[in-house]
Amino acid sequence: MFFNEKIAQFHILASSAEEVIEIAANELYQRGVVKKNFLENVLKRENEFPTGLNTGKYCVAIPHTDSDYVNRSQIEFVSLKEPVYFKNMANNDEKIPVTLVFMIAMSAPHEQAETLTKLMEMFSDQVLMKELDECDNIETFKNILQRKNIK
Repeated sequence: MFFNEKIAQFHILASSAEEVIEIAANELYQRGVVKKNFLENVLKRENEFPTGLNTGKYCVAIPHTDSDYVNRSQIEFVSLKEPVYFKNMANNDEKIPVTLVFMIAMSAPHEQAETLTKLMEMFSDQVLMKELDECDNIETFKNILQRKNIK
């Protein structure tokens, strides 16, 4: 499902959704996963089509943009030390306290829908979400993904 490079950041501090998106997008850019204008376009899309999602105890955000700004497909995981508020994708007037962010970078348009479907399955597994929330290093992250057969 595009976690193959295991790009993750754990328990970061951020003051806003925009700051989290910037931190994640910069990591993807430094690794050559996305193009220079990826960040700008994720922020623009997030403003128009918010990605906050109330999934129970562990609320998530799935910021992304068009495949035109991506070099190779990848998902970056970011956990937050303190929640930041993302607008709810189902109701733009509502803000959701997000602690888990999955930055999606898909290089082919058709990959987006399949990836979102698989992520939604992950989000319904509250044991997995708890493990990801508590995870604080790349080795544990890799073990969680491997144990849950997430690729």
